[in-house]
This record gives sequence, C-alpha cells and structure tokens, in this order.
Amino acid sequence: MTIGSKIRYHRMKKKLTQEELATGILSVSYLSKIENNQTTASEEVIELLCKRLGIVLLQENDEVLKKAFSDWNKALLRNDHNEAVRLYEQVSSQITQIDDMTLLNSFLILKIRYHILLKDYESPRDIITTLEKNYKVLSDKLRFYFHKFAGNFCYTQSQFEKANNHLKDAEHFFVLGSILDNEEKADLFYLKSLTLVQLRKHALAIHYSEESLALYQSLYHNKRCAEIHLLLGVCYRRIQNIQEAITHYEWANEISKNIDYPLLRGNVEQNLGYLKSMDSRIEEAISHYLKSLEFKNDDQASKLTTILALVKEYYKLKRFDELMKWLKEGILLSQQQKNREKYYEFRIYEFAANKLDGEFEEFMKTEALPFFEKTGNPHLLAQYSKFLGNYYQEIRKYKYAAHYLTKANVAYEKIIGL
Repeated sequence: MTIGSKIRYHRMKKKLTQEELATGILSVSYLSKIENNQTTASEEVIELLCKRLGIVLLQENDEVLKKAFSDWNKALLRNDHNEAVRLYEQVSSQITQIDDMTLLNSFLILKIRYHILLKDYESPRDIITTLEKNYKVLSDKLRFYFHKFAGNFCYTQSQFEKANNHLKDAEHFFVLGSILDNEEKADLFYLKSLTLVQLRKHALAIHYSEESLALYQSLYHNKRCAEIHLLLGVCYRRIQNIQEAITHYEWANEISKNIDYPLLRGNVEQNLGYLKSMDSRIEEAISHYLKSLEFKNDDQASKLTTILALVKEYYKLKRFDELMKWLKEGILLSQQQKNREKYYEFRIYEFAANKLDGEFEEFMKTEALPFFEKTGNPHLLAQYSKFLGNYYQEIRKYKYAAHYLTKANVAYEKIIGL
C-alpha cells in the first residue's frame, strides 16, 4: 500500500474531508493527487499530514504480518483448529495497527474460513457483505480466496447454486492470480466436487473429484484421499454404477483403517447400508447402519443421518418397538443440533408410526412441506409430498391426493433437470 493510499485511509477513518486535512498544509488539489498516488509529497508535508491525523506512518514492509497470514491460511487449509486459533489471536492483536488495505482485506477474507472452522455461521455474513463493497480494490489473488471461502460458506448453508457460482469464480481467479499452490487447487476442486454432488451434477462431480484425488495423492494427503474415494462412491452409486461405487467405498474403508479415521469408516458403513436398502436387503442395511453408529460418537450431525436411516428401515419392516427407540433418540438429537430438516423428517415418521390424522395433515401442510420448499430441497419436497398424497388417496380425498402427488412430480422433474 502506497503512502498516498495510507493517508487517504486514515483521513477517511477519522471522517475528515480533504479540505479539513489540507488546511494550512497544502492545497486540496495537491492532497487529492497525493491520495491518488499521482505525485510524491515531500517528507515535511507527509509529516505534517500524519501529525494532523495523529498517526505515525507505518513502514511499507509488512512482511512479518504477511508471513503470519500465510501460516494462518495453511492452518485453515488443513483444518488445524488449535493452530488456526493461535494464529488468529496473534494476527488480530496486530491488525488494529495496520493501515494497509490489502492486509486488512486479507484478514477479513481469512476470517470467513476461520469462522466456518469454528462452526460460527453468523459472523461470515457481515464479512462477505463488507468485502462485496470493497470488491473493486481486491487483487485477483484476494478475489480467489474471497470466492473460495464465500463458496465454502454458502455450502454450509445449503445454498448450493450460490456456492457453485462462487467456486466457478474462484477457479477463474486461481488462474488470473497466478496461484501455484497445488494444495489450494486440490482443496478448491474438492469443494467444487462436494457442491456438484449436492446439485446432482454427477459427471462434473466425478471429474473434479478425480482431479482433486490426483493432487492429494501427489501430496500424500491420505485422509482427504479417503474422503474423495467415499465421494466418488456416492457419485457412482447415484448413476447406478454399483460395482464402481463399491470399489471406491472399499478404497475409502481401507485407507481409513490404515490412518485410524473412524468417522470415515462410519460414513462408508452408512453408504453401504444405503446400497443394501436400495436393493431391498433391509436386514443387511440395518446391520451396516448399526455398525456405522459405532464409529460416530464424535460427530452428532452424521449420527443423526444414520439414526434417520434406521427409523426408515424399521418402518418398512413395521418393527415399531425398535423404530420408537431410535425415533425418540433422533428427535432429541435433532433438537439439540437445531437441525430442523431432520427434526421434521423424524416427526413425519412419528406420525406414521402412531396415527395419521388431521393433526398430521396440518403439520405437513403448514410446517414440514413449506420448510422443505423454502430451503430449496426438491428431494425432500418430492418424497414427503408423495407421502402426503398417498395418505389422501388412502382416505379417499382424491382432490387433495392429486394436488400433492402433482407437487411431488414437479419436484421430481426439478431433480432430473438439475
């Protein structure tokens, strides 16, 4: 950041006009040229301006802080929670003394990822809004990080189309910013593949997953390689290439055993259970789901998904004692996790296991289905609109049945079009 830009930054920070700063020192037009870096002022003029601003002009060399930012970014990239917190405390104590807008914007951009790592999903909203206002002054390199982290944030909020748009821009600025870090590229491609899976764009998801996998293999990052094999398994399962899916699940399982990664083993068992469920091998599916739970003590969100899967399988078998046991645990856990999506699904099965009546109809029409529609989840909207439509068919309310079955078909068509 040049001297003129720093003068302008501190003037605006103190809410002074150019005339107020310039009076008795130099002309307003000359100050304007200095602030716009169109001319170089004498040391005497700079000293007088700094004195009026009440600052000591910081040195141009901010290499120490830049190094700290680089280290902080690496910790964030590798999900190193403790190191990320330590470095945040280090840089945040110095940032108030910084008048370099590039460094200040770098700090804000890295804070997006930092809050995501800490599972604080409120703070990034205001930061992203601020950076969007400052977007014109961001370098191509900073635009890469902004779009990457903003895409990461949108993904955590299930805003997958928005996430994908940000990540497309990140890929563009990765090239323009001349970023040569393969680990950054691998992480970007992994984020893209995760997002594309959610958008059901499986061919593209497979492409980016394989690109990311090759990069991580070259970096000997076994944990991420295992995660990508699992993701590829999901992609191939969804396009009905079951043998290829199983191959990737086996790779994920083998790597996770070797590196002692129990959560991933739990997710592999979860996906194998889903495969068996698709093939109507319900008892085998239940066995995989129960085994999955053995590995998920430390991940309540993932545990919630498995419990819901068990509820669905026990409902198919009409084994209501076991269903109610898991249903009770699932409702409690979804409330603790503030996961409204899963909570509504558990409540639907609670009604189904007990009594489908007017209260069920009201719940579906005023709470569950509007929520699935509002959050833009066509899969759940299709599944549970069909559930309600079938209920109305059974009680011979054919007009209502037709309405909700049509709603389900529209949602299914949207899924096919994604």
